[in-house]
Amino acid sequence: MQSIVEDIKNQFRYGSMVIQLILVNILVYVADNVLQLLFLLVGKGYAYDNLAEWFMVSAAPEKLILKPWSVITYMFLHADLWHLGFNMYALYIFGQIIVNYLGNRKILPVFILGGIVGALTCVVLFNFIPALQPNLYTPMLGASAGVMAIVLAAATLQPEHELNILFIGPVRIKYIALFFILLDLTTITKSNPGGHIAHLGGAVFGYFFIRQLQEGKDWSVMFNQLTEKLLVFFRGLLRKNTLRAHPGSGNSSAKFTQNKTGRAPGASSSNQERLDSILDKIAQSGYESLTREEKEFLFKMSKD
Repeated sequence: MQSIVEDIKNQFRYGSMVIQLILVNILVYVADNVLQLLFLLVGKGYAYDNLAEWFMVSAAPEKLILKPWSVITYMFLHADLWHLGFNMYALYIFGQIIVNYLGNRKILPVFILGGIVGALTCVVLFNFIPALQPNLYTPMLGASAGVMAIVLAAATLQPEHELNILFIGPVRIKYIALFFILLDLTTITKSNPGGHIAHLGGAVFGYFFIRQLQEGKDWSVMFNQLTEKLLVFFRGLLRKNTLRAHPGSGNSSAKFTQNKTGRAPGASSSNQERLDSILDKIAQSGYESLTREEKEFLFKMSKD
């Protein structure tokens, strides 16, 4: 069990953004279902429903204005295991294509911004198209809009890339993306119109993200700069709280930081070279590319 926990920690530290997003979605799903179970056991199931709705996006303006964060939080909630599993599988398959060609720093912007655009597309259409207004107060959840942004981004970037589909064989991803779009277009009037419209909004964003990138306009730059500033801010708050709770703890060295000799604390020259090699491998191929021995070495070094 400890090795599983350590693997999860190391994926968060060194894994690709695709794996990190999948882990976050899985952990949120588990926590959400545990919380729901606890509420049901004490006979407060209705209270859970009221609480969960604060994190689902609603197209009704009077509701959305009270929970603006929901345009982000809704994409980390899932209705059931099938909903979660399909989204995470698609995120992994198509996300890895983007990582292989564009690196790790495009995944989070495409996923988050695609999810936001998908939600806002629903808000606009539900409020201005009378036929859709009966769904105005139906809360929405799921990563599908962000995942569709990833799918279309990958298909726009590498349309001829092939995936092996069970019982079918190799299929170029431009046709897989087209299938998903047609599926959403043809099922809007049949069930879950909010979900299908959000998918299409996310897909449009993913397409234009790559088209703009190919023209030299990188929409991810500002997003990444903002998220980095937010991370620095929250880490600063966490550090202040830690120092207040444990005076003197600020003198301890962070894992893998270098001292004046350029060496990680507690590392010999040979260990330092191996550590640098492993960290380079993570940067290029992700944490999952490490061998069992390399993972054990990294874990040992993090404890020294």
